[in-house]
Amino acid sequence: MKLHHHADTTVAASYLVRPDGTVEHSWVTEPGPLSTIPGDVAAIAVGVMRDDLLEARFRWMSPKKQLLAVCISLVDAGAEARAEVSIREDAELVWGLTAREVDVVTLLAGGLTNQDIADRLWLSPRTVTTHVDRVLAKLGVKSRTAAATKALDEGMTRLPVPGGTDGFEHLALVRASAAVPGRRLVPASRRIRLQPLVIGSAVPITGIARADGEEMVRGTELALAEINARGGVCGRRVELATADVDIVSESSIEKGMLELAGKGVDAITSGYFAWQEVAHEVAADYGAPYLHAATLDAMVQRVEHDPSRYGRIFQVCPSDTNYGPGFVEFLAGLKRRGQWNPSSKRLVVLLGAWKVSNLGLDRAADLAQEQGWSLDIVRVGPSTQDWVDAASRVRSLAPAALLIGHYFVDGTVATIRALLDNMPDTLIYSLYAPSIPEFREQLGERANGILWATVTGTYSDPVSKGFAERYKRAYGVFPGRSHAGISYDRTMILADAWSRSASPRDYGKVSHEIRSLVHRGVNGSYYLGGKGQAAVAYPLASADASLAQAHLVYQIQDGKHRILSPDPQADSAFQLPPWFRPSPTR
Repeated sequence: MKLHHHADTTVAASYLVRPDGTVEHSWVTEPGPLSTIPGDVAAIAVGVMRDDLLEARFRWMSPKKQLLAVCISLVDAGAEARAEVSIREDAELVWGLTAREVDVVTLLAGGLTNQDIADRLWLSPRTVTTHVDRVLAKLGVKSRTAAATKALDEGMTRLPVPGGTDGFEHLALVRASAAVPGRRLVPASRRIRLQPLVIGSAVPITGIARADGEEMVRGTELALAEINARGGVCGRRVELATADVDIVSESSIEKGMLELAGKGVDAITSGYFAWQEVAHEVAADYGAPYLHAATLDAMVQRVEHDPSRYGRIFQVCPSDTNYGPGFVEFLAGLKRRGQWNPSSKRLVVLLGAWKVSNLGLDRAADLAQEQGWSLDIVRVGPSTQDWVDAASRVRSLAPAALLIGHYFVDGTVATIRALLDNMPDTLIYSLYAPSIPEFREQLGERANGILWATVTGTYSDPVSKGFAERYKRAYGVFPGRSHAGISYDRTMILADAWSRSASPRDYGKVSHEIRSLVHRGVNGSYYLGGKGQAAVAYPLASADASLAQAHLVYQIQDGKHRILSPDPQADSAFQLPPWFRPSPTR
């Protein structure tokens, strides 16, 4: 007797199965979870022998929701039949199909309509139509029948059949698996869906933004713990699935987003990506609500100009165009109140190479001119050394105030260290990076006096302080002042929208609820019903703080972040930085 292995299968394990379902021999070529044959696969092998099928190829959905590639072949074993079963972990599906598309093509093979498929998979008919179109394109065929035939020939249909085997009796593979228990399909009007809801989060668990990624995951986990402790959403638990993403890699962003879509998650969230448009395209194709915090006006415009494609995508923070004007207006307020006497009439912006970012510098230049100031822009390369070198250029310009237009801790800290060696009477004002706890850890006492702003930050009111205390109890440290709060808030927004919807799988209805609700979170108020479906800034873009998030300006004082602006969120007053030279009048 000779076992045969198929050329297109990298075998992780092989088994020789008797007609009674027992294993006569096994060969495990890669140690792991396939050291023993799954019982249901052994039962299908028995059915293959019973029905005298020469070969059966399919994908098996394991109890751990992993697709396994299975090939069952009859072999010459003498007087009694045997079946060789070869199984491998299917890391990359052929034709680029996602796991959800495998479900769809399986149901196509049963002759189901789009409405039937939608009922079984808890999708909207529109989403199923999108999936079917993508399946046909990936398989290179023009009809549903051709897609079904090709999928059966190539072993790309899955067992157990999603929703049960009713109506699939004409398929020999399904008949062979008849002994395997499956979920009974009941009419949609009588179903009670108890499966958990899953939020898919594309986050930088490793790489340049890993510290922020940790904040994102923890903020989400804390919200989920609180939601599930009170019974979940309409009796369903809510769970988190993560995909590790390199935020500056186009291919990594696409892979991570597709990974979450392939898992069939109920919504997707993310922080910020250098290639945010890639994430938008995957999310638009998938169709589930996507809540991101990329602060990019270019992405807001994309949603506004094509709501039919991007109408389920939401930016849960105001746009980056607020940073430049916010910088100039804050300085003008200090000057007007006599809290700061500018050492010159020059302002400088160090502008990083973040793709598609727009800090609203044209508007900022106009505001600066109204105050009698000039606004110089110094462009900086991507490396940390580029930021150190830029500090020398700033020193030669001797501005009254400097805006560091960079989102990452390492470059921002390197610039500040270089400036503090010899930078008297210049206010140092940063974007966002100080919100991450490691900023203060790296600078220590030298961080005192630094100003920084964020378009979305955690307030200092009782709601936000309560969140910070619960976070501290859960993780042993206080959260940063931005993304932990964002992640917590958007999880609560999703839970609220799901609870208002008849079905969380009705993505259109859920998105409508997100547009309709107003949520007061730890980072302020979220209203996402505008044309671009993005949060708005108070007071820069809206005079109504109940519908907006405050454009917060902080100063690090005695090692703590203190909010200086705007009212009523302010909890401290501006202090001249410790590196300023004493004035004879002070």
